Amino acid sequence: MAGKYIEMYYALFGISKNNPVPINPEQFASSVLGLNLKMLPLCSDGHILGLTVFQRCSFTATLGDGTKLLEVFMPRDIVIDSSLAADRCTGCRNFTIAHETAHQILADQFPNDYGKAVMCRGHIAYRERNGQPSWEEWQADTLAAELLMPTFLINAEIERVALTLPNGILYKSVSDPNYEKILEMAQRIGVSWSAIRIRLQQMQVIRGKPIHCHPLDIMRFGE
Repeated sequence: MAGKYIEMYYALFGISKNNPVPINPEQFASSVLGLNLKMLPLCSDGHILGLTVFQRCSFTATLGDGTKLLEVFMPRDIVIDSSLAADRCTGCRNFTIAHETAHQILADQFPNDYGKAVMCRGHIAYRERNGQPSWEEWQADTLAAELLMPTFLINAEIERVALTLPNGILYKSVSDPNYEKILEMAQRIGVSWSAIRIRLQQMQVIRGKPIHCHPLDIMRFGE
């Protein structure tokens, strides 16, 4: 499913898979799917990162000073919490946009089944920080990851940075040059460290969790 939509995006912007580039999720949402992306303060405590709307509805946001903001949302609106506008939040912002876009794709592809899942949520699907896991949220997370980090793009980035992980071992340490290479990959793709780490683990490039203590660190401490 992700491959189909990536091909649509690449065709629209004249991009070749021989020279792949990351999807801009905001551009993808508006140009390929006709979604309306908005950025508003969704809540005062930051637990709601984004939402996507399937039917016309109202939403009340409470600001930090207690002010209540009433907004009317229309079908195919995607709303991202304005706290994610900062540059340091690029990875989380991009994944949230892709996640909410994934909800819309799934609703388009499976209107009879998926519609029932969101009806009980007031015609809105949320992306919450540390929210309760559910089948619909797992689907949206998985599709979002495939849109932002398709295998062919990750493989091209691995080749570009000359990433080599003997036995699939990664040290979460500046002493391991591969750690910096993966951070560079994440920045180029526009995702967080956690997102690309999970993707590389799924692809079995990294085996297990990153090890914090690098052999060179041990030597330095020994000195």
